[in-house]
Amino acid sequence: MCDRLLGKKRYAAYKDPLVIILIILIFLLLCRVLFSFRYQGIYVVGNSMLPTLVGAETSDTPGGDYLYADTYAMPEHGDIVVLETPGRNGRYIIKRVIALSGDTIYLDRGIVYVMYNGTEEFVALNEEYVLEENFSPWEPINSVPSKDEPVTVPENSMFVLGDNRNVSHDSRAEEYGCFSYSQLVGVITDWSLNCKEFFTGLYTFFAFGF
Repeated sequence: MCDRLLGKKRYAAYKDPLVIILIILIFLLLCRVLFSFRYQGIYVVGNSMLPTLVGAETSDTPGGDYLYADTYAMPEHGDIVVLETPGRNGRYIIKRVIALSGDTIYLDRGIVYVMYNGTEEFVALNEEYVLEENFSPWEPINSVPSKDEPVTVPENSMFVLGDNRNVSHDSRAEEYGCFSYSQLVGVITDWSLNCKEFFTGLYTFFAFGF
């Protein structure tokens, strides 16, 4: 009442530019924290996922794609996933999910055959993401597991392959085999795949000083 009689106006914090800026900064910080809580940035190293993903020579050199993995998502057929590998000091690999629990799989001269859980026939996968130059029909690794000894994926596990079949070290390797869900870091998001040029450019600029 006294303020009104004296012609003074009450301080309106919501109209103060500094307060507005502070609120915006707090909001952006909160969004960043929540984002990082669910999503993990992944820098691709190596050429095992060509042509889908381009990898750098090492983690300290430019040239690799930068993507985001959803650490809360569960893998589905065809998803690209990030996995922890045994015996590599906690390093990650990035591969494509080919088969899931209960599926049976084999390779024959580079062609992948899957009998999905609950079905009784093998079907050949149409893998448009695998280029002819990235698999050699006569390489022994491209017929593992074989038709005579197919692999049935255990419960809560997945069989993964790199898109560059000639060089990829994946579930075909004896030391790896099928990966359990406990080794899953996250599933690469569709939105980061669709915008990988933007995220890669942004990461390259800040990480390597371009």
